[in-house]
Amino acid sequence: MGRASIIICVTKKPIGRILVSDNSLNLEECRSLIGLYDRYSKSTCRRDYNDQPLLDYYTLLKVAKESANWVYAVTLRFKEKIEGRLSNAKLFVESFFVACLYSGDSHIPHADNERRGGGRWLPNHTPQRDYTALAYLNDDFTGGELVFPGHDLIITPKPGLLVGFPSNHKFVHAVSKVLSGKRYSLPVWFTVNPAKAMQV
Repeated sequence: MGRASIIICVTKKPIGRILVSDNSLNLEECRSLIGLYDRYSKSTCRRDYNDQPLLDYYTLLKVAKESANWVYAVTLRFKEKIEGRLSNAKLFVESFFVACLYSGDSHIPHADNERRGGGRWLPNHTPQRDYTALAYLNDDFTGGELVFPGHDLIITPKPGLLVGFPSNHKFVHAVSKVLSGKRYSLPVWFTVNPAKAMQV
């Protein structure tokens, strides 16, 4: 991959088409989201590629309606940032999860709305996702950096940090292996198609 930039102190301006925004959540909000995951993640049947639970809106709605509505309101703040910095179109929340990676977990390089097939990029199982936002909730872990191989960019998560980017193959990203601790995040996807918006 060559020498990469490591972002620890972030700027409020996009890095190319990658938005890195500090303090998008305050520490109390981060702790609340972690608490929701720890309390309710056993109620969900959704899993990530590491077989870890993904606490989605609809599961949360069944067990803690007020909390589900609060998390949805948080995602609307991210939507405004993405619209203001990256998108020329009105966006709609397509889905979100509260997620946790444990020691040994990682994510291979991937795009959120495309996959490689026959030597080219094709729509994947979520082609409606136009923009991705990743909000980080803690930093008491090692490893687990967000890596953009094609941009020589490595972003070290910290509480309240928001990273946004288009969901296509030009923004292939990965998560390096978590070496110790638990890495909590709030991934959110946005679509320009209102028919594909999450039903709230």
